[in-house]
Amino acid sequence: MQFEVIKSIQDFKSIKNEWNLLFDKIHTCSIFQSFIFNYSSWKEMLSHSSSNSLFIIKIIEDNAMIGVLPLYNDSKNTLRFINDIHCDFCDIILSKEINLSVLFYSLIHDYKQTKIKLINIRKNSIIYSFGLDNNFSNIIFFPSEYFTSFQVKEGNYPDNYDKLLCRERGEIRRIIKKNSNCEHIILNKSNCDFPIDDILILRNKMISRGIRNNNFLTRNHLKLIQILYNNDLIEISCIRDKQIRALLFVMKNKDYKLYWIDVYDNNAYTATLYNYIAYIKSKSLISQICINLGRGDYNWKIKKFRPDIHELYTLNIFSNIFLKINYIIKSFILSKIKSIYIKFK
Repeated sequence: MQFEVIKSIQDFKSIKNEWNLLFDKIHTCSIFQSFIFNYSSWKEMLSHSSSNSLFIIKIIEDNAMIGVLPLYNDSKNTLRFINDIHCDFCDIILSKEINLSVLFYSLIHDYKQTKIKLINIRKNSIIYSFGLDNNFSNIIFFPSEYFTSFQVKEGNYPDNYDKLLCRERGEIRRIIKKNSNCEHIILNKSNCDFPIDDILILRNKMISRGIRNNNFLTRNHLKLIQILYNNDLIEISCIRDKQIRALLFVMKNKDYKLYWIDVYDNNAYTATLYNYIAYIKSKSLISQICINLGRGDYNWKIKKFRPDIHELYTLNIFSNIFLKINYIIKSFILSKIKSIYIKFK
């Protein structure tokens, strides 16, 4: 097994076909591991900062690419997944199991990396298995986030979802009835151009009301989303009456639909919740559907959809014990400051 580091966007582009072939073989990968997501994320969002540098690991065996670890070095000289803050699930792409100890040892000792931070790791990842069982001393591995998901049978929602109580089904029917004056449509590249103007109107309303900050859905982020939409990897669930009230970007993964990002008008509860419900109702009329609500175990999602709750993990690898101790101390101080802030907020 050999490793090759890709540091230029030209070399990145050159492995497109190999990456796509690899990705198509692996059913556990999400769109976040696709070539187009990683390449477009780098080109549109990360490459504009001179403090970021590409550091993709191409894993080779018998002269063939068997894996990719899509990383970059950030301004703090930390190796991390490309666009990890916008990825609900991060992972290595592998066609066969390998010894990750060899890979991470090489990154630290041969390539002289001082810190590796891999976030949003699911339990079905080989990185999770490595985090639980390895012989590295300078590692911190811990659960750091949650995501939620649930399966709905084919039929008329909410009657086709057995986990809901009778009163909860009644509440969903009331929400549907209350929004009967609204139209629900699903936009995709075959029936609609990317609705950039509508997105910007709703985005700007959310920022002006203080619901999101000015970094929410930047122009570069929207370029990435538009590329995914135009490649049929995203569809948009839309609620409208005389105006567009809510838009939900849904990632079309192989085995499930992921609620990724939403924008909405005045009433977040009504617009967003009805959009979530209307999408499930529309899709489950045709076939059973697995809905992934993405990161976060928000109380309203738990109450309305009774999803399964799953943990996500973070793996930190340090080149020496001093960096590890420094990280522990800083994390402890930040957690105390955060708890004090929440207490007096």
